[in-house]
Amino acid sequence: MSDNHRIPDGIKAVIFDLDGTLRVSRPDGHELFWTYAAKLGAPDGPDRRRKALQWSHEYWADSEDLLIDLKTYGKENDDFWLNYARRHLLALGASRSQADDWASQMNQFMRDNYDPEDVIPEDVIPTLIALRARGYTLGVVTNRSEPVPEYLEEKGLLEHLHFQFAAGEIGTWKPKPEIFYYALGLANAKPNEALYVGDNYFADIVGARGANILPVLIDPHDVWTGVADCPTIRAIGELDALLPQREPE
Repeated sequence: MSDNHRIPDGIKAVIFDLDGTLRVSRPDGHELFWTYAAKLGAPDGPDRRRKALQWSHEYWADSEDLLIDLKTYGKENDDFWLNYARRHLLALGASRSQADDWASQMNQFMRDNYDPEDVIPEDVIPTLIALRARGYTLGVVTNRSEPVPEYLEEKGLLEHLHFQFAAGEIGTWKPKPEIFYYALGLANAKPNEALYVGDNYFADIVGARGANILPVLIDPHDVWTGVADCPTIRAIGELDALLPQREPE
């Protein structure tokens, strides 16, 4: 955790993002993309990858570019992903001509080779159990389009949560404040009584702050060092020690 931020007393609800926070994909799709892009001749290195990941987070946070691409190409069909590969190459620092030349190869490579496994990090469920035992109301808010109860049950998460919902169920998406207000209603908490934990700086941190909820960023690879102005952790297991002591009601 960043040592210049502190969680205030009075928090009674902890609301989590799902993808990239309570569950992760292995192997990581970004790493696979960057490694192959480097083989094609794209610029590479830690700073390039960090900037590309920051771009990716902003893009998927209901950005204007994402909305334009969905309108132009349709909902995540092959043309959409071809254009995404082109945008991603540009974010790495490739030239426009390089991105145009390599986008098709990159898109096909990812289609042929990216078959990730859903993984629940080993510290997630123990942390949920510990926080619930301490009296915190726990919830999940995800930007997925479809409901997630069956998925959460399959992964062993549902029984540890008091509520959960997907953005598609209510027709509003992070980082819009309405999705966080809806979560507060389910948590029966005021903004200053809730904490929101997520990995996407734009969707989760900026979004939660827009609803006056204190955000906590999970940043296992220090992508947002020097950028994030909120409490930061590298693993969900750090939350139990981060939160103030609270007796169950």
